[in-house]
Formats: sequence, structure tokens, C-alpha cells
Amino acid sequence: MSLLYAAILMVLNLGELLTAGLLFSALSFAAAVGLVIAQTLRRREPPGPALMASLGVYTIATLATLVLTGSSWEALVPLALGLAASIGAHRVLSNFTAAGRLLLVTHMQLMLFGLLWGAWFIATIPVSTFTRALMFAGYLLFVLTLPAQLVTTLEHWEVLCRRNWLRPRTPLPSKSRDHYPKVSLHVPVCSEPPDMVMATLDALAQFRYPNFEVLVIDNNTQDSNLWKPVEAHCQHLGERFRFFHVERLPGAKAGALNFALRHTAPDVELVGVIDSDYQAESDFLERLVGYFDDPRMGFVQTPHDYREWQARLYLRMCYWEYKYFFETVLVSRNERDSAITVGTMCLIRRKALEEAGGWAEWCVTEDSELAIRIHALGYSGVYLNTTFGRGLIPETISGYKRQRFRWTYGPVQELKHHFRLYLHGVLGRPSALSAAQKVHHLNHGLAHLNIGLGLLLLPVGVAVITSMLVHREVVHVPLVLWVTAPVLLITGFVLHWLVYRVVMVCSWKDQLGALVASMALSHTIATASLWALFTRRIPWRRTDKFKPVPLGLGALGCVRTELLLGVATLLFATGALAAVPQFGFHLLILLIIGAICQSFNYLAAPALALLAERDIRSRRVTSSQQLGPLLAESTATEQV
Repeated sequence: MSLLYAAILMVLNLGELLTAGLLFSALSFAAAVGLVIAQTLRRREPPGPALMASLGVYTIATLATLVLTGSSWEALVPLALGLAASIGAHRVLSNFTAAGRLLLVTHMQLMLFGLLWGAWFIATIPVSTFTRALMFAGYLLFVLTLPAQLVTTLEHWEVLCRRNWLRPRTPLPSKSRDHYPKVSLHVPVCSEPPDMVMATLDALAQFRYPNFEVLVIDNNTQDSNLWKPVEAHCQHLGERFRFFHVERLPGAKAGALNFALRHTAPDVELVGVIDSDYQAESDFLERLVGYFDDPRMGFVQTPHDYREWQARLYLRMCYWEYKYFFETVLVSRNERDSAITVGTMCLIRRKALEEAGGWAEWCVTEDSELAIRIHALGYSGVYLNTTFGRGLIPETISGYKRQRFRWTYGPVQELKHHFRLYLHGVLGRPSALSAAQKVHHLNHGLAHLNIGLGLLLLPVGVAVITSMLVHREVVHVPLVLWVTAPVLLITGFVLHWLVYRVVMVCSWKDQLGALVASMALSHTIATASLWALFTRRIPWRRTDKFKPVPLGLGALGCVRTELLLGVATLLFATGALAAVPQFGFHLLILLIIGAICQSFNYLAAPALALLAERDIRSRRVTSSQQLGPLLAESTATEQV
């Protein structure tokens, strides 16, 4: 009877229960972040039993919830859930630190109660039916993106939470071998500066590995002044280097790599891909080939890295924005044998590549797509977070955006093409993919697609604000939202800072620059993911490596959409703020503040474009100043 009474009381007090649960979850998550910060900065776990940390955090969160809400038994429900989840996590996540387990558990609990409380809040606030329908439309977008968000969160935070890494993640020591498998290094080239390509080939010529060949495939370059010097340089480097110039070769980079595969020497066992701007270290092969002693090893991947970025602000911002993915996501995926190939500085078992069917010419990210098919065959892959080569960062924001558009469009293509590989039963397609590989490969596409769905929140948010203004609706913000919103905002920033500060050893200034660069790409990524959802393919557009010329304000041409959206959103938010029927801390004000923040997100793109333009002008002025004395000396010599 008492249990029935408690159940009835729970239904009647659903709002109080969800409020207490959300507040408890937010406070315990904030405390867990504090433990992760202390543990990471000290670089060691605090002493004592792991479950004691959870019990202490939950006790403090429960007492604070009781004080802030004045509730009684409601706070005990999330406490019981949290303790049960912590006990389960202690077994499942045994290789995680106590603070790391607590971070993931409290975050999951926060998302759960946030999801339930959000639905209850929208359903009960005093607004018109039209406003409520619009709010639920935005809420539905959040619900659809939540599963992928949780996987992405694990991929971003795991470097802060792990105690032990079980899979290989470092290169092998250089040592003599009884057998040196022959390696064929493929260098695709298309309308590239010949000096840059020749420097790449010179670096390959310095490899200490005794058994390799280099195939340079120049495809569809119309100007013979670009490929003829490279051809001559290959002849100069010797018989180990072979050059092919092919006109009207379809398939872009994948087509060039398939062409190279057809012309690879018969005795080659491993295939390497080196982009034409990457200067590789001389020990690249000897430190990696040992992994292929395991016959099930399909590929070994090393990170993208870059050179010539330190002295220019725009390139520094791009560099640290690039680096985050390779220091967090790929490290996490490697632990579950779900890493991907990323187009350069990788070695692939030839047999696995040919069994998989070669490179996919239909996909603009032929690199990461290949990893799916290799894993589906039962081969393993390793990501080693050690730099073995450095390339060039696009010097203009147009090149930066074009590259990221391709990197976003491709994973959504992969998702659409391989979706059945990730399903079970009659709907699925048989493969050797493990459950973890299915989750991470699926999320590789979904995470990009989610950003596109997030783009739809802007028109929904504008419609909600407009409807509330028209209906003169004032909804007071409850205490739990005042607590939860700052907790999510502050802890998200703190954890991001912690990765940059401790894992990547990055300064505050560079982290801020990386944040601006990431914001500047947000519209490009969102547009690319939606475009990929409704189209089958796009032309493969190379990243220009030639030195750009200054364009002045013309540099804003490639970011005009972001500029217009940023200005329009800011003007709308300003106008809405002026039309608010009643000033104070209520929901409409919070929504308008969110619109203002979104306008800054858009305006980051033109700001980055102007910074890139400033750096280009500075480089040209410096080059002119350095060239001036040389020209004067040359003229004087001729006169003499």
C-alpha cells in the first residue's frame, strides 16, 4: 500500500521530481568536473577507494538540492540512480579513473534528466499553442542529435578520463629486421607548385628504409610547366622514383591512387600515401612496418601535422583547431580499433586494400571511407599519435572552408552508403565489424550530420522569439535553469580548456584562436552536412597550395553568407530586445541572448578572413623587403 501511495505521489509531483533530478545532476556533474581538473593538473589520481569519491560528490549534490528546492524524497531518486550507475561504471569502465567514470556517469544522468525536464517544461509553461509547437520542434532536433552527442562527448573527453590504454598507440623502435616488406609510396599531384612537390620527393629520398618505391601520379594538370620539372626531378632521383602524367583521369585523388595501385610493383606488400605538400621524416617506414608482422593489421595511420605556421596569427589559429581532432577523437577511436585513415602519412596492407576493392572514387573522403571497408573485412587498424610528416595549411579562408566542406560532406556520404553495415539482423549487411566499430563509424557520419540539423535551430529560434513577442508572452526562468545553463556553459569551456592546456600543451591565446577558427567553420560544416544529406556527390576540389595574392576587402567575398547571417541575426536580436514587453530575467531574454551569441558565431568567419588577408599582405611586404636589397645588388653588378 505504501508503495502504491508513493507511486501516486510521484506522478502528482512529476515536476518537482524532474526539477530535483536535474538540479542534482547539474551539481554532481560540476563537482565531477572539479575532480577531473584536480586529477589532471596533479597528473595522478587522489588516494582512497574510487566509490568514495562518487559517494562524496553525490552527498554534497543531494544536500544542496534539498536546500535549494525544499524537497524531501524527490532528491533521493536521482541519488539512487547515480549510485547505481556509478557501481555499474566501476565494472564496465575499469580502465578509467574514478573522476573519469564519475564525469561520464554524471554527464549521462544530466542529459537524461535534462531531456525529461525539458519536455515537461515546454508542456507546462504558459504560452500559446503555436509557441509551444515551435518549441517542441526545436526540442525534437535536440532529441535526434543526442545519441551522437553522447558518443562524441566520450571521444573528446576520454583523454582526460583514461587510466590505462590497452591498444598500441606509439611507434615501434628502429631496429634491424630479417624481412623488410616492400613499400610503395603513392604521391598524388594535381596542378601543384613544382618546388613544393620536389621538396616532398627529396624528403622521401632520404628514407633509411631499404626496400621501397615511390610513384608520383600527376593527374589532369593542364600546364606542362607544373609537371615537367617534377618528371625531370624523379628521373634525377633514380629508378626508385617513377612518374606518371595522366590526362582526363576520372575519380580525382581516389582515381589517381587507383591508377597508382594498378602500376605498383608485383612484390609490394604495403602501400603508403603521402600528400604532395607533406615532408616526411626519414624514419617513417622503419618505425611503422613492424605492426604489419601481424597478418590481420590492415593499416597504420599517423596524424596530420603542419609546418610554417608559427609566425602568423591566422595559421596559428587554424593549426590548433586542426590538432584537436587528432589529439582526442582519433586517440579515443583507436582504443576500440575504430580509427580511420586520413589521406596522408599512412601505411596500408596491399592485400587488404585490394580485397576492399581499392579507393572509392564516388566519395570525396576516400581515406576514411576505406577504413570502414577494411574493418568490415576483419582487419585491424592502428592510430599512432606521433608526427612523421608536416604539410601546409591553406593560406586563405576560402581554401580552409573548401577543405572542411569536403571533410564534412564525405562522412555523410559514407553514412548513407554504408548504413546497413551498422544494423543488425535482416536489415543489416554481414560484416566483421565489432559493436564498438559500428558505433564509432556510424557516429563519424552522424556527428557531422547533427551539425547540419543544428543549423535548423536558427530559424526555429527566430520563430519562437517572434511568436513570444507577438503574443507578449513572459515566462519566468526557474531556479533549476539558472543553475543548469551556467554549469553546462562553464564546464564545457573548462573541459575544452583542460584538453588544450594539459593534453595539447597549448596557451590561452592559441586556444582562443582555435575557438574562433572553429566558430568560423561552423556554417560551412552545417551547410556541407545538409548538402550531403540531399545530394549524392560533389566535384572533388583540390586545396590550392600556391601563394595567394592580397584581395583587400575582396577577401570577404567567400564569407558573404556568414557576414549577412551574422549581421541579420544581430539586428533581429537587437530589435527583439527593444520590443520585449517586460524586462527582467525571463525566457525571452535568454533566447535573445542565445541569438546574439549565434550572430558572433557567424561573424567569426569574416573576422578570420580579414586576419588571413592581413597575414598575406604582411608576408608579401616582408618578401619585398627581403627581395629589394638582392635586386639592388644584382642591378649594381650588371652596371659594373
